Amino acid sequence: FHAYFWLPVYFLFFNSRLDLADVLYLEAIYFASVVVIEVPSGWFSDLFGRRRTLITASVFLCVSYILFLIADSFQSFCIAQIFLAAGIAFNSGTDTSFLLETTQALDKQDQYPKLEARAVKFSFLGTAAAGILGGLAAIPDYRGAYVLSLIGGVSLLVITIRLIEPLS
Repeated sequence: FHAYFWLPVYFLFFNSRLDLADVLYLEAIYFASVVVIEVPSGWFSDLFGRRRTLITASVFLCVSYILFLIADSFQSFCIAQIFLAAGIAFNSGTDTSFLLETTQALDKQDQYPKLEARAVKFSFLGTAAAGILGGLAAIPDYRGAYVLSLIGGVSLLVITIRLIEPLS
């Protein structure tokens, strides 16, 4: 999930298409969107299940990456930012809950701390590797980082579709 290939270049990418004030507005829109979407995404996760929420998060990320690739106006970048915020908010906490509930359903909750630490370690490593690769992919064109992000997002979607919701 944390393969954010776009992270090292998003500001440069936005600024290559928009003026600085609009880039800063885009960031405000992203952060405000995360705050607004965070609670409803938790409700969605509780109501519809962790697996469906993770699939929804993956779809939102894929949509955002496609929109970033074709964005040509401030408004289209705003919509992409909102989808990105939704993807991140829908994943927030749901992945951890999914792991906890899975270990509980398997009566292996004592393994949860070790597995969660391992997951966090790999998310940090994934973010770091994606940052390097995204920066390299953006050398000819900033959109290269979003192409890699889209490939990662589609891979994430395939993985989340294959997950099995733990039984209570």
